[in-house]
Amino acid sequence: MTRGLVGLGLGLAVWGFGPATLEATPIVVSAIFAGSHNGRLQVEIRGSEPLNYLLVEGVDPFRVSLLFLNAVFAFPPEERNLPGPGLRKVQTAVLERDGSRLGRLDLTFGESVPYRVIRDGRRVLVRVDIPAPAQGFVLGGGQRQPVARAEPAPPPAQQSGAAVPLILKLMPEMAGQEVRVIVEADGPLTYKSFVLENPFRVVVDFERALLSAAEETLDVNSPLLRQIRSSQSGPTTVRVVLDLKRTTPYWIEAQPEGVVIHVGTDRRP
Repeated sequence: MTRGLVGLGLGLAVWGFGPATLEATPIVVSAIFAGSHNGRLQVEIRGSEPLNYLLVEGVDPFRVSLLFLNAVFAFPPEERNLPGPGLRKVQTAVLERDGSRLGRLDLTFGESVPYRVIRDGRRVLVRVDIPAPAQGFVLGGGQRQPVARAEPAPPPAQQSGAAVPLILKLMPEMAGQEVRVIVEADGPLTYKSFVLENPFRVVVDFERALLSAAEETLDVNSPLLRQIRSSQSGPTTVRVVLDLKRTTPYWIEAQPEGVVIHVGTDRRP
């Protein structure tokens, strides 16, 4: 467990040392989103480059602050209050002082909680040993411009300024001669799909979406489907890969909150 056992004053005392100056091109934090990782809370911060940070703890209330060196956010500063009882508030700000720049993320909790911070390429993950919220949330997704779309055509509300949907869960379900892969999201999804061979697999790209958790692989006990893999393949692109045991038909059913991928049957009339 990574813990910052210093006060906020000490954390800011080191500010101004190192390369985090305004002359350097800042790293851009494109999005922050929270969701579930193995049933526990995970907050994920995505940068345009690997993020360097200072970790600071506060008390009364318990707070975990990440100070990202020479970083800015791709969205306006935000303060979001949550119902708790775990994570109570999320707040972002950009601080500039004496030629240095810090992007600051504050996570405020109802009580002291165990956590750890993981650096994973251009991502920083904060994993907290408390239950994940019933629904995830995104900071910054709504500031992105929509990318090229594939079927089904998006409704007008999705064309500009709308929040990027968050994919909450993938769940396989056996139904007669087919396997249904339920992709649960907090809004409608747009996608394109294609088939690859050697080995056989169905690839579905959700071109304007975010994953609520880290990359995941689900093993499936089915005569048709071997496993399901999901990853954040781009800043707002999620790729879901269905590894098949043999070539088989499939079709995708759009839902108000996500999609259902039907494997083993042709498209219904």
